[in-house]
Amino acid sequence: MPRNRLRPALFGCALISLLLFAGMLLVRTYGSTSSSRTYVVFLVNVMLVVSLQTFIGNSGIVSFGHVAFMGIGAYMTALVTILSTVKAAQLPDLPSVLGNANLGLVPAIVVSALAALIVAAVFGGAIIRMTESTMAMATLALLVMVHTFFQNATTYTRGAVGLAGIPVRTTIEAATLAAMLFLLISRLYKESGPGLRLRATREDPLSAASVGTHVVRTRYGVWLLSAAMMGAAGSLWAQSVIAFNANQFYFSITFALLAMLVVGGRTSLTGAVAGAAIVTFLTDTLARVEQGVAIGPWELPKITGTVQFVIAFLIIITLILRPEGIFDRWEIDDLVRRLGPLARRARRADLVEAEAVAAAAPVRGPDALGSAASVLRGVQVAKHFEGVRALAGVDIDVRPGEILGLIGPNGSGKTTLLNVISGVYAPSEGHIVFRDQEIIGKEPHQVAGLGLARTFQSIRLFAQLTVRENVEAALPPGTNAGRVDGVLSWFGLEAAEGEKAVNLPYGMQRRLEIARAVVRRPSLILLDEPAAGMNEAESDELLENIQRIRSSLDCSVVVVDHDLRLIMKLCDRIQVLDQGRTIALGLPREIAEDPAVIAAYLGGPSKKSA
Repeated sequence: MPRNRLRPALFGCALISLLLFAGMLLVRTYGSTSSSRTYVVFLVNVMLVVSLQTFIGNSGIVSFGHVAFMGIGAYMTALVTILSTVKAAQLPDLPSVLGNANLGLVPAIVVSALAALIVAAVFGGAIIRMTESTMAMATLALLVMVHTFFQNATTYTRGAVGLAGIPVRTTIEAATLAAMLFLLISRLYKESGPGLRLRATREDPLSAASVGTHVVRTRYGVWLLSAAMMGAAGSLWAQSVIAFNANQFYFSITFALLAMLVVGGRTSLTGAVAGAAIVTFLTDTLARVEQGVAIGPWELPKITGTVQFVIAFLIIITLILRPEGIFDRWEIDDLVRRLGPLARRARRADLVEAEAVAAAAPVRGPDALGSAASVLRGVQVAKHFEGVRALAGVDIDVRPGEILGLIGPNGSGKTTLLNVISGVYAPSEGHIVFRDQEIIGKEPHQVAGLGLARTFQSIRLFAQLTVRENVEAALPPGTNAGRVDGVLSWFGLEAAEGEKAVNLPYGMQRRLEIARAVVRRPSLILLDEPAAGMNEAESDELLENIQRIRSSLDCSVVVVDHDLRLIMKLCDRIQVLDQGRTIALGLPREIAEDPAVIAAYLGGPSKKSA
């Protein structure tokens, strides 16, 4: 993990941990038994919601099923910690290996986390491959399945009757320490390489795959981590309540945990803790009111359902006023930095400065085209969409060190060809060989792993990640993070590295997308309309950058663009598509005079076809 992310992460965890520790000291010193109990409930809720936030906040996928893992952890803890004599009375048919088990606090937590991890591994392999909306429904189905098991597997759970006699070992000190550890694990994951790549998939799965991220594997990893954390939290919860039954691991607690995330901010760990505090203490207060209270001469009657009504109302108000939650995407260390001395600089001036920075790398003239085997060769590539032939047997050959232009009227198949090459679409016919490997059937992340990078016709950045994070997310694992600094400097983005990508001007967004591709040091870069929306000066700067990419990285480039001035000045060869077929291929001067090309662009008959 780069130090630029590690230090703020540790600082943020230390600040929240200090607040939790201070709260523990205050309750221990001045609080009552009741307030100590409430604070332990809060700390356990912090562990539960942090576990849930680790998955939802980083992946962007809503899960209704994580309470199932909490229940698995709680039941496993009960089965391995309750005294054997008590278990014999409650669960007479329990297997002896569980009936004789009597583990301590930490071993019980480990066993519970492993049990949740195993169940998550079995079901997650299928769930995590679904679309995001389908995945949410699948997690709900998982919750129902596990709850049904809890209700009916009476040999192990006693169903609705529940289990009692669990040793109370989750003291206020143990809960505080555990909550700190949960925060540290979650924040370190968020700022790690896998965590950053997961957040990139949250913003744009296709774009993340195009820079080498295995979307399914990355999501599966956090699914397992969060499930294990949830199981461990369930263990600590069980060792704080003495007794429980199956109904406590269903919709009510799922609703409460999701409320904490919505109110505090689902993408912020700080927000998750704040949400836990608000919902926990509000619930405790409302539960007392719900039983009826006396205010002076007035006595309020018992009002059943007050807690759920007020929490639901709070969710609605939050979604109206702060759709991303109170803390939005901010962590406590972000807020400290923005409120501190460093924040007093004009942040917008950073963007102005960044626009003015010119890349300093020297530009060589175009080398003689390599005589080695082609970097990319496609033969009779075809793509049909429900009978529409977007590509009708296109051949493409990209030589080492070449800049190949790909032009043609709108709808001619240029972007479709790039999508087929990069693995976004599977071709209907044909073969494509990249660096001596057949890539038909490979996923985008696999093609990227072979050394192919690309940009998109419509800019696809990780909008809510910073400029630096956008580039770091594309960095191959194990690569020195110093490469990011060089690329940011090259493209004049270093002064804006802390700004979110969504806040950048259009020209800088284009530059950032190219920088993200370049940091991978690919053998071939596909640029899809990189000059779209640029004026002549910006187009000239783009031309210099592409030439510098070719000369500095010794890579080939395929450029799709409607800026014919740029294409003619930049490219070594130009290939022209029309209606899914190649109608011309040659040097720029040959293409400029080709009657078929003129006819395709102007709509007149060509001499070749006459």
